[in-house]
Amino acid sequence: MSADAQDWSGQEPWDQHPSAEEQARFERLHDALLRRHGTLQGQQWQLWVCVQAIQNLTTAVVQAIASEQPALQRRLVVRRQVLNELRALQAWLLSVELLLERTGEVAWPEAVERLAQELVGELAPDPRCERRLRLNQLLERSRADG
Repeated sequence: MSADAQDWSGQEPWDQHPSAEEQARFERLHDALLRRHGTLQGQQWQLWVCVQAIQNLTTAVVQAIASEQPALQRRLVVRRQVLNELRALQAWLLSVELLLERTGEVAWPEAVERLAQELVGELAPDPRCERRLRLNQLLERSRADG
């Protein structure tokens, strides 16, 4: 991995831990994604759409980088490294897409899909749900009393 991919602390991106703010944002997005398509088939479709989006974006980035004229020799080396890493990512995405095609062939029984929808409610409860709002009020009241 090139030095450009490391942040100021010298750590690789995957060795860094998210801040509390980033973790909270991830949890909100995670829960929203679960609620948006609360079935196994819906989650498969959503994942396929995400893979397609990142494939389109990486293809556009590769084309843009490949078509620009490098000004300096160092920039040419970095450009070559980035293009190689992006092309490797594209190959991995193709592998994921092929796996998703196979999982898309699975027909889930209606009972399994209903169970998945129920579990989504437990894994990612809707914060605007009346029961959830009432629970939050009770928890806040108990904190204030304690």
